[in-house]
Amino acid sequence: MILTKDEESMAEGKSGPGIERCMKLLIKYGEALGGERLVNVTSAHVFNGYPLDLLTELAEGADGSGAFTTLHPFMSLSDPSACEAMGISEKHYSPKNEEHEQKRQVYKRLGFFETYTCTPHLVGNLPKKGDFVSWFGSGVQLVANSIIGAKQNRDGAVVNMAIALTGKAPLQGLYLDENRYAEVLVEVGDVDLAQLSTTDYGAIGYYVGGRAQDKNTVIDGLSRSMTLDQIKYLLTPMSTSGAVSICHIVGVTPEAPELKAALGNKAPKEKIHVGKREISSTIETFSHAKSEVDLVLFGCPHCSIQELKEIAIGLQNKKVGMNQRLWIGTAHQTYDLAQTMGYSQIIEKAGGTVARTCMATLPDCPIPEDVKVIVTNSFKTAHYVSAISRGRIEPIIGHLEACVQAAVTGRWEGEC
Repeated sequence: MILTKDEESMAEGKSGPGIERCMKLLIKYGEALGGERLVNVTSAHVFNGYPLDLLTELAEGADGSGAFTTLHPFMSLSDPSACEAMGISEKHYSPKNEEHEQKRQVYKRLGFFETYTCTPHLVGNLPKKGDFVSWFGSGVQLVANSIIGAKQNRDGAVVNMAIALTGKAPLQGLYLDENRYAEVLVEVGDVDLAQLSTTDYGAIGYYVGGRAQDKNTVIDGLSRSMTLDQIKYLLTPMSTSGAVSICHIVGVTPEAPELKAALGNKAPKEKIHVGKREISSTIETFSHAKSEVDLVLFGCPHCSIQELKEIAIGLQNKKVGMNQRLWIGTAHQTYDLAQTMGYSQIIEKAGGTVARTCMATLPDCPIPEDVKVIVTNSFKTAHYVSAISRGRIEPIIGHLEACVQAAVTGRWEGEC
């Protein structure tokens, strides 16, 4: 690999032993993937679940990060400010919270921004089209590539941290224009676009991910007037049922003003049709006619201010059922705005709990044992809760309004 003088200096340990370790890791990683040089990364978003000793080792001697860096949510439902209210056992969260306080000292020294969210672009980490970035989290990696037009590889957690600390990344993969063209064409038809909910968009994404797997994808037939929340729910499940890293949306993705641009003027290798039948059958993967409900989960990906407004409207002058829980994940910056607007007060007065944690319950699903059925509007949540709980918990997918109603009544009665 060809290195600049500054990069050679970093690899020789002149910027500290931690940076030396990171650079050597990135050089080996890049060479293995055919990267001929390193590029400057402008933005990073890193995992918040590293063991303290690994974080300390990688950051040893560093007095700052190499790129603007934000932090991913708390994992294992261990938000220090919300664990008790959520009913998570002290035995589970206490050791994690104690370790987090030690990690915070490292974060502060490095200048990481303590966002604790999986939607960094909504709280100030917003790169430009064409910027090289390294964001942790498969869903937000899709957002970076497909909506912002930044260049993002599917970096693992340790590589991601090494990039954040050095501000350098190997030039390979989706950093290269020729590797970003779509291979799979998704044609959307036989649907009323104006009537699609965020859950319907999630069904499209979950179906497409299962079919496309790890191939670059382009969707034709959706409206440019889609909201950011609809786009968020469309993209996120693609990396859950599959491993899609870039999904061009014709007329929305900066690199896809037209279909031929997304395909690089080539014919697609595969075509997928999505219509009413595919959406309905995908929702039925996590469906139930009627059921008692123990927990309602929102916030995977983290809720936007618009979603908090919708939840608050649904809970106005109502109470969460006596035997139910309502958990909502969002960034604390968004929560502060929700307080200013009065939304969070309505949600909490009704009995809901807002946390800065990953509502997909990764990696070990510490949901209380008495919870047997959850309702959510997120395919990512439903997928992971079902898999990680090994069937102990049954997830039900529904539109946001129906989920709010289930939190109040304690029963799933189907869609409103």
